[in-house]
Order: sequence, then C-alpha cells, then structure tokens
Amino acid sequence: MEVERLLSTDDYPEIELSSPTRKAQSAPLTISSDDYHKNQHQQLQNEYLSNNSSSSASYSDEEFEISPSPSKTKGGGHGHEYPPGTATSSQVAVNIFISFVGAGMLGMPYAFSKSGWLLGILALSATSIANVYCMLLLVKTRRKLEDSDGHTDLFGHGDVGRVVAGYWGESLVNGCLVLSQVGFGTAYLIFVAENLHNIAKIERLWTCIACVPILAILVQITDMKKLSPVSLFADVVNITGLCAVLFEDYQVSVANPQGDEDLTAINYSSFLYVTGVAIYSLEGVGLVLPLESSHVCRDEFPSVMKKTIFGITSLMIVFGCSGYYAFGSITESPITLNLGGEWATVVKLCLCVGLYLTFPMMMFPVNEVLENFFLSDKMPKPNRAFRTCVVIASATIAYAVPNFGLFLSLVGSSICTLLAFILPCYFHLLAFGRRGLKYWEIFLDYFLIGFGVLFGILGTYESFSAIMKHNGGDEDESLGGGS
Repeated sequence: MEVERLLSTDDYPEIELSSPTRKAQSAPLTISSDDYHKNQHQQLQNEYLSNNSSSSASYSDEEFEISPSPSKTKGGGHGHEYPPGTATSSQVAVNIFISFVGAGMLGMPYAFSKSGWLLGILALSATSIANVYCMLLLVKTRRKLEDSDGHTDLFGHGDVGRVVAGYWGESLVNGCLVLSQVGFGTAYLIFVAENLHNIAKIERLWTCIACVPILAILVQITDMKKLSPVSLFADVVNITGLCAVLFEDYQVSVANPQGDEDLTAINYSSFLYVTGVAIYSLEGVGLVLPLESSHVCRDEFPSVMKKTIFGITSLMIVFGCSGYYAFGSITESPITLNLGGEWATVVKLCLCVGLYLTFPMMMFPVNEVLENFFLSDKMPKPNRAFRTCVVIASATIAYAVPNFGLFLSLVGSSICTLLAFILPCYFHLLAFGRRGLKYWEIFLDYFLIGFGVLFGILGTYESFSAIMKHNGGDEDESLGGGS
C-alpha cells in the first residue's frame, strides 16, 4: 500500500518510484542512468521520506533521510558497507503503520460480509504473511546485489528490476507503481463522491467535477515540504475518522446486536473479492527499500517489519469483524455509508476531507514520471496543463466506477498483485539463481508467482465483470454494495 505522508499507505504504499525517468523511447517509464537524473531522483526520494517522518512525529528532515551513496569500510562482498540511516525502530514502525492504515480499511467490513468473517480473517492473514515474505525478499535481493555484485545505486524497486531484469524490468516496475498510485488516488475520489451522495444526495457527477479545481492546483506543487501542512492535516483527520468509525460500530453492536444466524462464517464464492481487497489494503512494496535504508540498523528492519505488519493485520481484522458484526448482511462499502445521525455525518465529512487532501500526496511521486513519458523534451516541465489533465482523468474514472469496494478489489487483483507478489519473487529467482537458493525457497517463489498470475487473471476478470454489472444496474449480481 496505498504511500506516504505521515506516511499513509493505503495511501502511499507505492511512494517510491525507484528512480527518475528516462525520456520515452521504445518502452514505457524507464529510468535514466546519468548522474543528474539519479541525484534528482534521490533528492525527491529523501525529501518525500524526511517530510513524511516530520509529519508523523517530531522527527527532523535529517533524522529520516536515505544516504545516497555507500562508504567503503569494513564489510562483505566487495568491501561495501552502506552507512546506516538515522531512523530508530519506533520511527520506522510509525511510518509503516501510517502507510498501511488508510482507506482500504473502510472496505474491509463489507468484504468480510461477502466472504464471511472466518474466510475474511483467513484470507487477510494469508495475504499479510505472503506480503511480508515478498517485501523481505526484495530486501534480501538488494542486499545480495550490493554485497556480492557491488551495486551502489539500488534505491528502490525499479532499480532492482533494472539490475536483474534489464530495461523492461525497470519499466514494468515503474509503470505498475504509477498505475497503483493513480488507482489509490482515484479510490479516494470514489469515496468522497459516494459519501457526499449519501449525506446530501449530491449527484456523483457534480462531486467529481467539483473535486478537480483545488486538486489541479495542489498537484502543481513540486516541493514536498510545501505539502507538509496538508499532509499532516490529512493524516490526523484520517486516523481520527477511522477511530470514530470503530467507535460507531461498537455503539451499534451494543444497541442492536446481530444474532449468529445473521453472520456468515464462510462464503467461498467471494474468496477472490476479499483477497483483492486485502491485497489492496496491505500493498506497500514500493516503500520497503527506502524504509530499510533509513533504519539505523538495517539488520533489525525485518523484525520491525514483521511485528508492525502483524499489528496492522490484527487491527484490520478487528475493524472488518466489528463493522460486519454491527451491520450484518446490510454492511456497505465503504462502511461509512451505514452510519447514521449527526455525529456520523461529521465523521463522513472528516474522512472525505482527509482522503481528498491525500490525493496530491499520492500523485506527488508519479507526476514527473508521467511527464517524462508522455511529454517531449521541448515541452515545459512541470507542465500545469498535463497535471491538470491527470486529475481530470482520475475524476472521470471515479465517476465511471461508482463503487468503492469493487474498485479496491480491481486494483488489488491486478496491479497490486503484480507488484506485491509476482515481481519480487521473480527478481529473487533471477538474482540468486537456482544454485543459490534452497529447494523450499524455489518452491515458494514459483508457488507465489503461479498463484499471483492465476489470481490476477481471475480476480481482475471477476472485479471488472462485477463493475460492469453494477454500472448496468444489476446490483444484485455484482459484488459491490450500494452507492
């Protein structure tokens, strides 16, 4: 995930673009290898992470920067030992937490209501375990390339792809990161449109149109520090809103408890849907390498990652089960559509504002990539008209896909599955080779690649078909819940 402001990751799961873009040639979204672009990318990456760190707590920019170059000291391999970052384990944990806990949680209760609470818990837990394994595979792959092969410029996912798979590996990673970021931002606009329609019966078309002007201004900002106040406000509002939703679920559960007959434990027909939402909610592979680099002791990062993701997964299970227990078979996506009363209206509006202001943070790391790919060298960059068109395109998609839950599942089943499972395992196999891996490692890599491909095809098809049925008015047969 989403990713990241204080870092928010449903929201900014994919903040790290791996490298600056090369001028478009015969393939999309490639990276320049010259020093100017590398320095430009590293400055962007460091500003992004240091700003997010300062947003989430009282950490200074210097406390969370990634050192751009290695120092030759004692170490293994070719004698390279990279200087540690300055972020403590608690600081890294905070940024992981904020990057994963976001809008995806709002679709979890409905996903549980479709799959059943037990299947939902199992799918979310299995997804979490596989996700952590694959993210740490990426860390392991980078370390192998650093220590054994002497590479010193592996700042992100795309850089690893470039070294092990060449030009197309890097292009594929960066293309997927861009699509995932745009997808996360679009999901926020869908959320805003659905909730304003629920509150005041405002037509979704007018909401999507009204979202464009302010966002078109905010996406023109090229200095992350100038977005810091917006980022901090959005994070506070989002987290407060999620806590308020959980409290509302508790109040509804106490006042109107659901009987056991109203709660389904397992519904296999919605396995693909709940898994897609889980993958969306937990995707954050683009963030793992810069966070690992920022840690004061890189060897401790895997432990910090495992413990933090375990806590996040537990929270998501509680959130999903609480919403389903409170509203039973009438649970909607997002869960805010079930809330009623004046206080619930305040909560909905707060989340709308928070997610709306998160949009420019999601687009910050991808605007330059899109400009380098679509615009010629003769055109000015940053290009105001182009960035405005990207916002308009996102708003158009948000209007065309009027269901929050189905869009989460679509993004999770397609782009997020490729980024989170298939590519890390594939790069791991290429970097180590069969002789460098144990049999169980080879089996797991091939299993996750195979599962990812199969699930990606089936899940994407099912989600897309459900969206088409929903848009055609056949809501009973689609997976999504009301708008």
